Amino acid sequence: MSKGDFDFNISVISGSSTCNAIRIIKDSRVEPPYYLKTFNSLAFSLAGEPFRWWEHIRYDRQVKRFRIEEPPVFILGHWRSGTTFLHNLLCEDPTAGYITTYQTVFPELLLGGQWLFKRFMQKKLPEKRAFDNMAIAPDSPQEDEVAITNTHPYGFYNFMIYPKKTKEYYQKYVEFSGVSEQLRNYWKKKYLRIVKKALIYTKGKRFISKNPPHTGRIKVLLEMFPEARFIHIYRNPIHVFISTKKMFKASLPPLQLHNITDAQLEENILWVYERMMRAYLRDRNLIPKNQLVEVSYEEFAENPVDTIRHIYSTLCLPSFERALPSIEKHVKEQRNYRTNRHHISPQIVEKIYARWKFAMDEWDYTLPANIEMTN
Repeated sequence: MSKGDFDFNISVISGSSTCNAIRIIKDSRVEPPYYLKTFNSLAFSLAGEPFRWWEHIRYDRQVKRFRIEEPPVFILGHWRSGTTFLHNLLCEDPTAGYITTYQTVFPELLLGGQWLFKRFMQKKLPEKRAFDNMAIAPDSPQEDEVAITNTHPYGFYNFMIYPKKTKEYYQKYVEFSGVSEQLRNYWKKKYLRIVKKALIYTKGKRFISKNPPHTGRIKVLLEMFPEARFIHIYRNPIHVFISTKKMFKASLPPLQLHNITDAQLEENILWVYERMMRAYLRDRNLIPKNQLVEVSYEEFAENPVDTIRHIYSTLCLPSFERALPSIEKHVKEQRNYRTNRHHISPQIVEKIYARWKFAMDEWDYTLPANIEMTN
């Protein structure tokens, strides 16, 4: 058994509270092949309950009293648009605070239970992500939505557990459509707690968020943080589709509790991207001019340090020169990283053009040169 494999079959919700895990499991029908995974996940979650209660008793007052000193920075953009590399570089700033991989899985065992559960994660976590070979570690910067889903049952990433309900979860927990104002406010309260705990844990002053679902939550984020800064990174939609499908084909099987067909997966990708990008184009004008910068993935990949310098300058962020040596070092460590040559069928290209043409026109994209058409 290689590093990264669990000794027994468990889901990511094993790191959430038992109450939260039960509520997520009850939200849809667990299919028979996943009964053992579900049972083991609940058992593992239950084992962590005493540590969660201790964390609440010991640290809740500190979290409530904690004050966020600087406006957060939110990295927006669809999956596979360069958000991870951008996030990693911005988190090289010594003033940065961020949600770690450990916090995403064990959000209520962050301040009091890490001495035990972080060791467990260290042994079981693969060194690189399966779908793109990018390095990963317990204290690596990670996207917010995993922590949101493991904190309460109103996270969009429930779709990784029940992928057939992707559209429903997006409408409810990204758009907050058809949900009560009470639930919306509860979501904001819990997210604020996650952000505070991340800053306490990483000892940061400026919270740096990478979270693709936030691309459709601009209104909510501005309600919470009126002075927040936003970075939107975009990429050729053809590449985005191919890479997103590859990512989900690799990441969904260990997480899901029911099956999904290839056709359903493709439809979910097409639907979510269209919904997310239309929401961004509609709502970006709500962001004050000096609080938003848009970045091309292709330009960023070609000149990452210059792009980061441009972001700092446009958003009036301090401490770039202090962060520069670490940023340059990280860039050099990634210099051998190469994207693959991709293959795609004419039928899929036709679907992408039919539904995503508005985005291709907005950012002036055409069929990429490194795409090979296959039957």
